[in-house]
Amino acid sequence: MVHDRFSIYSIIIHTFQIMESPETVSSSNSHGASDSDSRQYEDTSVLENEDVKEIQEQVLANLEKPNLPNVNVPEKIIVCLDVCYDNPNSLYRFGDGTTFSPINMLKRILDFFFHTKHAISKKTEFALITLQDAGACWTQNFTSNVKDLISAIDYAHAEEATSDTFDFEKVYELIRHHIEIPMMKPGESLLPPPYIVRLLILYGRSNCVPVIPHEDPCFQYIRSQIYFYTDILLAHEDDCATHKCDEIYDALQDLDNGYSYVFEVSRNATKIHDCIAKLLAHPLQRPLQKNTDYSFGSRY
Repeated sequence: MVHDRFSIYSIIIHTFQIMESPETVSSSNSHGASDSDSRQYEDTSVLENEDVKEIQEQVLANLEKPNLPNVNVPEKIIVCLDVCYDNPNSLYRFGDGTTFSPINMLKRILDFFFHTKHAISKKTEFALITLQDAGACWTQNFTSNVKDLISAIDYAHAEEATSDTFDFEKVYELIRHHIEIPMMKPGESLLPPPYIVRLLILYGRSNCVPVIPHEDPCFQYIRSQIYFYTDILLAHEDDCATHKCDEIYDALQDLDNGYSYVFEVSRNATKIHDCIAKLLAHPLQRPLQKNTDYSFGSRY
C-alpha cells in the first residue's frame, strides 16, 4: 500500500515535469502561431507553470508526512489555558463597542470551540490545564460534558504575570501522568488508533518567555509520539516593540514537531475567532499548515 502511494506520487510528479518541459511548450508554438499568439501563450504558460510548481511543492511536502489513516477517530484534547495577564487595561473590542479582557476573550473562544467540536463529534473529550503564574495545574479531567468544561474555565480567575519565564516541563509531566498516548506499531500505520491526543495551548502573556524542556525525557517521549499533536494560539499585546512577543513566538515554535498549527494574534477580536475556527480541523484529516487554503472557489 505504501509502495502504491509513492508510485502514484511519482506519476504525478513525472506529469508535472512533462508539463513544465520546454520541449512541450516549443512544440506547441511551432504550428504556425502568430507572434502575438505565441507571446500570449507563453504568458499563460508562465502562470500555469507557477501553479504547477506550487502544487508540486505541496505534493512533495505531504510526502514528508507519515502515512497515517485519514480517519476521524476520537480526539482527546488537552486545553492549556493561560490565565495570566501583563496589562490589566488591555482589551479586545468588537465593532459594536463591546469589550472583553484577554482572559474573558480566551474563555469566549473556548466556549465556541467546545460546542463546535462537540457538535462535530460527540466522542471528543476535553481536559483543562491552567497556566498560572506559579506553574501549571491540571484543572479538569477528560470529559465530553460541555457544561462541566464551561464551568471549569469560568472558575479560572485571571492573575497578574510577575515572572520573566514560564517552564513548560510541568505541563508535560501532567500530560504523561494523566493520559496514555496510543503508539503506532511497525506494520500498522494504516490501522486507525483508538484515539489521538492533542495539546491546544492558548498563551496570553507578552513579557513571559516560555522555557521549553528540550532535555527532559518526558518532553522528548511525548513529542516523539506520532499520535500526539500540539497546536498553539498566541494572543499578545499590540505593541510588540515594547514587549517580548517575538521571543515568545520563537520559543513556542519549538513545541512544533512539523505537524502543528501555530497562530498569533494581537488584540483583534475578529482574527482571534478566525484562528480558533481554523483549529477545529481533525489533525489526521488536515494538510500541513503551510498548504492550507481558506479561500472560497477554485483558482483553476
